[in-house]
Amino acid sequence: MSAPEEMNRMVPVIHPERYRLNPDREYAFKSAWKTALVKVFDRFGALFFKPPLAPIDWKSVKKVAVLRLDQLGDVILALPVLEALTEALPHAHVDFIVEPGAKALVEMATSKVHIRCFNAPWLSKSKPRFFPFKAVADFTAFIKEGGYDAVIDLRGDFHHILAMKGAKVPFRIGRAITGGGFWLTHPIRRQPGLHEIEQNLNLLKKAGMVFSEGEKNPKLFPGEESHQKQAAQQSSMGLGREVVAIHATCTASAKRWPANHWRQLIEKIPVNFDVVILGSENEKADIEAIFIEGGRKVVVAAGLFRLPELAAFLKQCKLFVGVDSGPAHIAAAVGTPVVSIFSGTNKSAQWAPRGPQGAIVHQHTECSPCERAECPLNNECMRQIEVEAVWQAAKAYL
Repeated sequence: MSAPEEMNRMVPVIHPERYRLNPDREYAFKSAWKTALVKVFDRFGALFFKPPLAPIDWKSVKKVAVLRLDQLGDVILALPVLEALTEALPHAHVDFIVEPGAKALVEMATSKVHIRCFNAPWLSKSKPRFFPFKAVADFTAFIKEGGYDAVIDLRGDFHHILAMKGAKVPFRIGRAITGGGFWLTHPIRRQPGLHEIEQNLNLLKKAGMVFSEGEKNPKLFPGEESHQKQAAQQSSMGLGREVVAIHATCTASAKRWPANHWRQLIEKIPVNFDVVILGSENEKADIEAIFIEGGRKVVVAAGLFRLPELAAFLKQCKLFVGVDSGPAHIAAAVGTPVVSIFSGTNKSAQWAPRGPQGAIVHQHTECSPCERAECPLNNECMRQIEVEAVWQAAKAYL
């Protein structure tokens, strides 16, 4: 055997396209066997449970709950649903059920709905090893306690559907992308090609709700106290010029842009701007590892702001540049121009921040979208995004 033949035999062939997923697939699972198993489960369940054919008389609905128990970005993209609901059902009591960390965020968005919090272990970063029977039973009791006429699950989660059914909610609306759709009274299929905001609003329309057309972007309104606290924090950091906010870190490593790219980008920002690096306290070490070698002076504000103060701080920034994560959605929702460096983890047309001004910079690769938190291909989609492309997008707002 010749040397080239031996090398070809020993080196595995990588097919990046095998990691690519269809974001509009019927079920959310990456695994083919899980998809097949749940499909059989749903077909069997459909033999015994038939959704009613009659449309919902929304005028008779007095109490509604909307479920969005996952990430901050998902909660922000759900805010237009609350606007549509309160417009369509001015007579109804509306609850928005979110995880505890999102409560302060929703309080900045609207005073027309009531906020209830539940900590769902099946959506935590460290998911339970076995099915969380007790947590689902607790959630069932939580929903039952609300006395709802209708519950709308924006995620389409099996745990949520099971709890809605167990609580005997009369109208159960959702997408069922992890199974159990036969327990919904009004199962709604995803419509391919829509942004998540339109996808959520389409769910309401398909359920027979009527509200005004037109663009509905999320909006956050930080209070006066939050503005005062961030101003004090800004003064303590020695900031006296217009600010460019940078968010370079996130939990999902697949969404991170190379450290050297960030350092090159910051060098291009004119010196008449202060550059502030945002992040959580847990990300401080990663942030310092990225920016400590750079020649440009930056201010690291990791862990310094609570959500209301972060929103107030971002509102007065000249520009936000960051990866696909919660702070990008917050910046867009307060009206600050956003340049979002989008990985191939998710489809930008579906999950990009929505605001009055902004740009998405991404590079299509054969493996995207993959919906992976960790990349098996060395973050190829992010490494291919050039510094100059991001800078050209950013300088348009400076």
